[in-house]
This record gives sequence, C-alpha cells and structure tokens, in this order.
Amino acid sequence: MNRTLVLLLAAATLGTARPAVLAEEAPRARAGPYEVSLRLPPAGLYAGEEMEIEFRVDRTDKTAPGGGPAPLTWARVEGVVDMPSMPSMARFDEIAHGEGVPGVYGIHPSFPHGGDYRLCLTILPPEVQPIGDPRPTQAFTVEFPLTVYDGTSSPTREAAKVRPFTLDVLATPRHPAAGESVDLEIRIRLAGSFDLREVVDFEVQHEKLMHLFVVSEDLAEFSHEHPELEGPGVFRLSHRFARPGRYRIFVDVAPRGAGGQVLATSIVVGGAAPAPSAAPALAPSGTRVALELPEGGVPVGRTVTVTAILTDAKGRPVRDLEPWLGAMGHLLLVSQGADTFAHAHPDDRERGVGKDGRIPFLVRLPKPGSYRGWLQVQRKGKIETVEVALEAARPAPGG
Repeated sequence: MNRTLVLLLAAATLGTARPAVLAEEAPRARAGPYEVSLRLPPAGLYAGEEMEIEFRVDRTDKTAPGGGPAPLTWARVEGVVDMPSMPSMARFDEIAHGEGVPGVYGIHPSFPHGGDYRLCLTILPPEVQPIGDPRPTQAFTVEFPLTVYDGTSSPTREAAKVRPFTLDVLATPRHPAAGESVDLEIRIRLAGSFDLREVVDFEVQHEKLMHLFVVSEDLAEFSHEHPELEGPGVFRLSHRFARPGRYRIFVDVAPRGAGGQVLATSIVVGGAAPAPSAAPALAPSGTRVALELPEGGVPVGRTVTVTAILTDAKGRPVRDLEPWLGAMGHLLLVSQGADTFAHAHPDDRERGVGKDGRIPFLVRLPKPGSYRGWLQVQRKGKIETVEVALEAARPAPGG
C-alpha cells in the first residue's frame, strides 16, 4: 500500500448523469457507517481479458436529498486483487476512478487464469473536498471474494474480449530452422494504446521478470526459459528449436500493478532433420513422479489439489528437493494441440511442501481433454524435468 495515491474526484456536479442500478443481490460489506456495494459484469468475470468492476460507497448515517443513504462522492480508493491460495502471485493494484455518478467508482482488473480471487478496497480520506460534503476521516478496508471463470466454465459467456496486453515475438532469422540458433525479441504491448506501445515496467515473480515456455504443437518438445531484459520493454533470448514444426510460445509476466499475465503466440520452424543435442534431457537422475488426483479426477474449470509424489530410481521418496524460482516445484500443463496453458504452483498454505517428495499443486484446467505436463524441481543444485499426463473432464450436472 506504500504507493503515491492519486486523488480521485467523483463528479458530484453531473446532475444529468443516470444513476447506476445495483443488482438486487449485489454483494455488500460494511465498515462503521459506510456500506460498499459491488457491481460485477452481468456475465461474470473471465480470465485473459480486461474486466470492469464497479462499486458504490454510501454513508448509512447520512441521508441523500432524494432519500436513501448519502453517496461518498469524495474519496481516494485503492483496489487490490490477489489470490489468497497463491500469496506469491503478483497482485493487481489500481487507483479507482470515478464513474461520473456520485459514490460510484470502478477498476479494470485482468486475471491470468480462473479461480477464487479476493478484492480488497481501501477507502482513504481525500486531500481536499468541498466544505460539508461527506468524506471518510479514517481509512478503512473491505474485502469481497471473486470467482473468475475460464473460457469454458460458464454458460453465460460473452463473445467480445478486451485483452489488456499482447505478446510480440520477432525471430531472427525471420524463418528459423531446427537446430540453428534463433534470436527471439520479446515485447509486451499495451493493447489499448494507439501505437501498441511497449510495457517498460515489470514486477519480479518467482525470482524472474519473465518466464517463457516453448512447446511444440505435438507436445513432444518443451523448454522453460528466462529472457533477459536488454532495454526498455525489450527482452531477448537465444534458442534452438529441436525439430521442425509449429511451436507455441507462452509468456508468464507481471506488468507493474496489473498482476500476472499469461500471453501466447505461435512460431513456425522449418528444416528437415532434428538436432539431437538440442532436446533437453528429462530427469537424468531417474526421478519419477506419480500424480495423486482428487476423488473423481480433475474437473474442468475448478481449482483442485493435485499432489505430485516424487521417488528415485529405486522407488524411495525424494528427500533432497531444493527451492527453485521461489517454490519447491513448478508444474506446467498444456492441452492437446498446445492451445491452452496452465502454470500451477504449490499450495503455499500447506506446511512441509516437498517433504518426503510430496508437492501439493493447485491446478485449474480451463477446457476438458488430455493434458501433457512437465514437473520441474531442483535436486542438488540441478534442475530436473519430468513428464506427466492427466485428463480434465466436465463436472457432472449439479456437481
């Protein structure tokens, strides 16, 4: 919260503005004499696009001229969205803007994936305000749980999408070939800007500014890389593609204040023969992984715990796991066709993660079907990658 907060003024003088209509069952929270009513999009909140959340702040101990509680027209409001089950995930942080209706404010968060989030609204006293207008004299915070859907987890899907960021990857040479070194220039752009300008300020998440994943369309090739920031908004990576074909590039990055973002694009690699030395070795020490699934399997569109149980070549529990990139393990899951990506992290709420080779991951898969995954851990200073597989199924009606 130690940021310079911009004074936001609700336009109380706009007498011709149409009042916001809050849903009858709108979520509400009280703090002293103040009541905050949340107004969510009618179709719900969805991952991968910019959403709008409005809220109204009223003084229940004062009456508006037309009756009812008096709207709080002068305040500074900071909105923070995080995921309680993943404290290490970058949070969304924005100063709310007035919506032109007394007491109504709004923020525009985006979510990297579906799941259960939390919205914290901190209302602070303004620095200036007209004499006699209601205002908070002390800061107060209210919280609301938020459910965010994946693309296939709700029947009330809206067709239009507003994506706040886009991924731009430029390969040199322009037509890369398998086995040859390719220079990848990566830029994250503001989709809503006139000139698609680059994002230049990023937050570190899991010890890196950017996590980049290269996955072949047939899921036979996988690589987890960390491009270097070489200039304002410009990341660069030298990479060798093992085989010709179409590859998907997924980028996990956190523009400052916007929370984590997962962006994707494709690249076609030519050439006739694979380069034998380019493919990374998987689990050279013989590490094995079994996945312990919840009863009934993994339902699509729900966050469940999938526990990875690691054993050595002799079937003994792995007891030498070391933290890597801020966690005891990373689980990457990609659907058949490589069009859907999920980056699962250990459940930070549990104690003893990694003990005796057990790592509970919070997994949410947005579409049904088969997934291939790669579990990455560190043992004795070396990174090991082990392939896994699982299925995601639609939950039974009413389930």
